[in-house]
Amino acid sequence: MVDIRAALLDEYLELKAKLGPLEKRLEDVRDRLRDLVTEEGHFVDEVRAVIVRVEPRFRKEYDAEKLQAAFPRLNACVRPSVDVAQLEACLRAGMVTDGELERAGVLTRALHSRALVVKALGQQNLRGPVRPVTAEGKLDLP
Repeated sequence: MVDIRAALLDEYLELKAKLGPLEKRLEDVRDRLRDLVTEEGHFVDEVRAVIVRVEPRFRKEYDAEKLQAAFPRLNACVRPSVDVAQLEACLRAGMVTDGELERAGVLTRALHSRALVVKALGQQNLRGPVRPVTAEGKLDLP
């Protein structure tokens, strides 16, 4: 009888050995493409039906002292530093808004990375005109 644990472990290790170099290569190519798009601007590849662009990624940062002074009801969210998860829950609950936090100088956004985005172009343009289909799944021909 085959030991399932050993078989799964063997397959896992085999796949990991194969994927490791590919993941590294994918990361390197993505970084080079992101740098190229950052320097030269976005582009559309109609053959592959994608647009390639770089989007900024921002990280929210809160000033604990200002937060406590401006919004005492959120003091439970502040420990030696702001408990971001708890504060995000307060935001979702509607206790305060991002706009209020920004106006009070409590919230700032800091650029922490750039993400390469490759999105498919509108699918309707690729397939040509769509023919109407009846409820029975037949083409509704004129």
